[in-house]
Amino acid sequence: MLIKRSLAVFAALFIWVTLSGMGKGPGTEVPLPEINFKATVRDDQDITTKVQNASWEGEIFFIGTRGKGTVTVFFEKIRKITATGTGADNKSDFQVTMKNGDVVAISLDNDQRFFGTTNYGTYRVLAKNIKEITFD
Repeated sequence: MLIKRSLAVFAALFIWVTLSGMGKGPGTEVPLPEINFKATVRDDQDITTKVQNASWEGEIFFIGTRGKGTVTVFFEKIRKITATGTGADNKSDFQVTMKNGDVVAISLDNDQRFFGTTNYGTYRVLAKNIKEITFD
């Protein structure tokens, strides 16, 4: 009797641990930034996607490296950002064309993501798969 009860408790505990450890998948939600920036993204397969509520890891700026320094470039100042190649240390290199005409080179972590919403759902793309982003 004690063995059956112990087995039942063990089985229940095992099922609870297994099910609670599963967690949620990646989900369908993307962060909604405080300002609704609109952009057109072209990925490395030349697929273009128009998005609104654009963000970089939930923020309305790109944070990357320029040489040994770290730079923050706000979306409101950017006309477009274009991939120029693969950088060192798991980074991709980009050329940022500012609305005032200045051009700045930055590197972004390959695993960081650009988010947005579309008329048909949410959108996510890794930095390493971005060819160009043009802000409206």
